[in-house]
Amino acid sequence: MSDDYVNTKEKPVLRFRPDGHFRILMMSDFHGKPDFNPKLTAGIEALTAYAEPDFVMLGGDQLCGIDAETLHGFLERAMEPVQRRGIPWAHVYGNHDPENRMTKEEMQPVYESFPLCLSEAGPEDVSGVGNYCLTVYSADGTAPAYHLWALDSHSEVRDYVSYFHLPEDTRFILPKHFGGGSVQASPMFDQAVWYYTESKRREAEAGRKIPAVMFMHVPLIEYNLLYRNPEVTGFIGRKREKICAGELNSGLFMACLQRGDVKGIFCGHEHLCDFQGEYCGITMAYDSCVGYDMSAHDDMRGGRIIDLYEDGRFETRHVKLMELLGEDAMRRHDFFEGGDRYYIRDID
Repeated sequence: MSDDYVNTKEKPVLRFRPDGHFRILMMSDFHGKPDFNPKLTAGIEALTAYAEPDFVMLGGDQLCGIDAETLHGFLERAMEPVQRRGIPWAHVYGNHDPENRMTKEEMQPVYESFPLCLSEAGPEDVSGVGNYCLTVYSADGTAPAYHLWALDSHSEVRDYVSYFHLPEDTRFILPKHFGGGSVQASPMFDQAVWYYTESKRREAEAGRKIPAVMFMHVPLIEYNLLYRNPEVTGFIGRKREKICAGELNSGLFMACLQRGDVKGIFCGHEHLCDFQGEYCGITMAYDSCVGYDMSAHDDMRGGRIIDLYEDGRFETRHVKLMELLGEDAMRRHDFFEGGDRYYIRDID
């Protein structure tokens, strides 16, 4: 690892504002490349200026992992609006991030080299890279008030063949499946155990249960329950593609339910979903994409605001770039991506 990508500066501490409020801006699916569309940075600028967040979470599929220099340069340019404002940020990996030349293990020190980036590689004996928990302290800085859990949701279900030493012809997706029959992976059982155990340890250390929210790239299988039961779950938002959740259930949702600390679970991955709903007291929500270098609909690009309160409450909503930038948020002014099926644009 090059010395250019080793951070030696002290990292910032997350803390509630004096009024007991802490705002998170989540942005997902940059799908960056060396010559990425500059509207990505313009969109990040608009969202950051509007939200005025205390912390930014990148929801995966940042990409541009060709080599350390390219990745660092991309993050430096794309995240300039966040960096310039001195806002701490972190990330989770998406299923596409390790598809270029770099592994997640190789990308991690590049992220951590940014003084404002709070991402951690996580325990070496737990599956994946980027399993960590950040603490948001009380306004007076004396006690933990909220936890931000981040988990690696891996790439594809076929990876389980090597992970679990299974036969090459193992069938993971059966004709009658639980969700949408997606080939995506999910957090693994040992990650659920790690969260459960670490959550208990932190509760014992603090002498009380600490409320939390959780971030990953690929949705949990339980997301399918939201749109199938819209009235019961309070479904709001849009679903324009299937839920590409992993079909193998790690038990992570049950672990969150049993621990009773996680109030919300947030993911990216689906560029054409921005909905949210509640199941068993846990809010599950999508953060639609913000990038311009992959499939997307112009009226769905944006970011998700998550407002935490020191008394344990939280609220969330999705903000669209077209609400902030109008037609400038479109990839092309002369053509709406998504078509009349979803949106009818006024013609002069």
